[in-house]
Amino acid sequence: MTAAIHRFIEQHAALRGDFSAIRDGDRAMSYRELNYAANAMARRLQSHGFRRGGHATVTMPLGVDLAIVLLAILKAGGSYSWSAPASSDEPSGVSFAVSSSGTEDQYLHLDVSPSNGERVPCSPNLPIVTRGSDVACILRETNGQRGVVVPHSTIAVLRPQGLTHTVSCVGEPGAFDLWMALTAGATAVMGTHSTAAAA
Repeated sequence: MTAAIHRFIEQHAALRGDFSAIRDGDRAMSYRELNYAANAMARRLQSHGFRRGGHATVTMPLGVDLAIVLLAILKAGGSYSWSAPASSDEPSGVSFAVSSSGTEDQYLHLDVSPSNGERVPCSPNLPIVTRGSDVACILRETNGQRGVVVPHSTIAVLRPQGLTHTVSCVGEPGAFDLWMALTAGATAVMGTHSTAAAA
């Protein structure tokens, strides 16, 4: 049975937590720091009504904060659709439906401001069951074509074996290059086009 994407990252955080997970210009995070930050963000999403099985629409530029938010959504048992802002005027953040008793779902837009490198205290992993068959990502519709539903297991099989250096992440629609790096225990270098060789 294929593990959920975030379980690979939690394992790297436990076994080699000081190893570099992400680099984005002058910013960097270890696997332990990324895991703590995503756990804290997942709890923040939950406190605003995000639940297991929920879907979040994420509009954020490629970077460390995007990785934290996408990982947090998966840890909370949800799925995401991601796109970079079309312009600097477009608001960044996360939108999702919040159920309320007796009424139609209400949509909440949550501003997830950049963390600016602030240290996040230890935050334990969330005890939410996520299966390989659960939806991780929904690729948005393009040119009238329906969106594509992508489960954890499909993304997990992209995981390269023996990769120990860096992987460039250039902003694929489903952030698949990010997950390829992080599930393999490599360093995701955001916004670059060169990839280091596998070990």
